[in-house]
Amino acid sequence: MKFYFLIFISLFLSAILNSQNVDEYYRVLKEEGKEPVSFIKEQVDTYDLIIFDDALHAAVEPFDFYCAYLEEYPNSVDYVFLEVITTVSQGYIDSFLNSQVKDTSILTKVFQQDYGYGWRYETYLMLFSRIWDINQKLPAEDRVKVIGVNQPIYWDGLHTTEDYTLFQESLVARDYFMYKMIMKHMKNFDSGKKGLFLTNTRHAYKDIRNRNGELLWNTGTFFHQWHIGKTYAVRFHNMNLFIESEKNVKTSSTEGLDRIAYKWVKMDEGMWDKAFAMNRNKPVAIPFKGNIFGRHSYIGNHMLDALEGQTMYDAYDALIFLKPLEKTKFSAQIDFIYTQAFKNEIERRIHVIQGDGLEDFLQKNNFKDINAYIEKMCKYVPERPNPLVK
Repeated sequence: MKFYFLIFISLFLSAILNSQNVDEYYRVLKEEGKEPVSFIKEQVDTYDLIIFDDALHAAVEPFDFYCAYLEEYPNSVDYVFLEVITTVSQGYIDSFLNSQVKDTSILTKVFQQDYGYGWRYETYLMLFSRIWDINQKLPAEDRVKVIGVNQPIYWDGLHTTEDYTLFQESLVARDYFMYKMIMKHMKNFDSGKKGLFLTNTRHAYKDIRNRNGELLWNTGTFFHQWHIGKTYAVRFHNMNLFIESEKNVKTSSTEGLDRIAYKWVKMDEGMWDKAFAMNRNKPVAIPFKGNIFGRHSYIGNHMLDALEGQTMYDAYDALIFLKPLEKTKFSAQIDFIYTQAFKNEIERRIHVIQGDGLEDFLQKNNFKDINAYIEKMCKYVPERPNPLVK
């Protein structure tokens, strides 16, 4: 009887604590929350570079937001910097944006020049298209420029798995490369130029440290530490990567998720989402400084080695909530880049990346041969509900 009474008391106290947490989150939303587009305009007026963490590259909602912001305030920024687009694609980007007729086929090479088998998210094509539309209404000198800042990969020079491994090792300097490319266009923040850097979680952190107190450097960290007051880091609300342990693997993807055991979680066991629901799920931006959102324990890519006591405010300056997780979407995947010539190149890339492990790779993914794998990869994939939300 005593045992059940203790369980009841524990559950009762837990319910009270959860209720208090939700109430505190809701209070912050009511007192500090702002409409997201106008909030970002305020930050652009204050800072030179806004760093956006899309949470998931596949997420649709951040790109809807980028377009909404640029349509509302087209004259507020000079540059949109893209993490996933390599510098060698710049000529094609410029040709597309400067063309008198909107011809997205010009961008084919842009989407083919990635670290794998083609960058397929339709959200990026939509972003290019909408910026072209926006620019038609602006004087030539005021048009928004889109800049790929990713470290290039020269596929023509990669012939073996060892070559690809050496390329992956060169990515140790990728964050610094992107930092320097952005600084080149921003003229070291001495030109008065304004920019948006559209990136992902592992490049947006501003002040995450390892267990020895040493900074875990990434692009956002370089900016935050070396150019105080010039940048502002914003996270889009979505599912969060929760890392449980590391794995020992012989080969790894550039993304790196195959090197860890992980799961996708809701913040504070769903308390954030309950607070957003109490706020009628209205889109809202929340600064992290000095409130319960920002004080939440850090969750993300470095959590296995993070200094004890690190918080979400150590990672970002603010959060943007756009819609309930259950209504979030994953991007459609384009197919127009898969010309016959590129399919041939993909087959070559597969052999380079997989090497002697090709047969095991095909069996693991239930493909009878490499051609079946390529044909499935090259098909258009419609937009779909976020599969990480359970």
